[in-house]
Amino acid sequence: MKLFIQLLAFFMLLGIIYIVVLNCSEVITLNVLPPHYDMVSEITVHSTKTFSVAFYTLSVLCGGLLAGLFLFVPFYLTQTEQLFAYKRELEKSSIKTDSSTSQVKVLQAKIDVLEKALREALSKQND
Repeated sequence: MKLFIQLLAFFMLLGIIYIVVLNCSEVITLNVLPPHYDMVSEITVHSTKTFSVAFYTLSVLCGGLLAGLFLFVPFYLTQTEQLFAYKRELEKSSIKTDSSTSQVKVLQAKIDVLEKALREALSKQND
């Protein structure tokens, strides 16, 4: 699924680049500010700008990529922090397990020594 989404995104970018190349010489006119009415000349004035279609398409593409990046990065950073905290917790629990295992081995060795000493004392007492 991940590979499919990556391929889809790649082909979409190639399609946008193809559209940009086809429309390099075309221009569009955009309203930059809302129209306002001029009382003196009694006409409606439109604030417009003329852009190349290629520039406009690339601007929208870059704006969308940046918006997606800015929306995604906080979630990614939170997830990596939680992952590192989980790894630290696993390391702590494994260290505790190792130390408790070594404590059990030490106690078992002490019990073995005491059992041996008790057997020797009982065998001396019976003799």
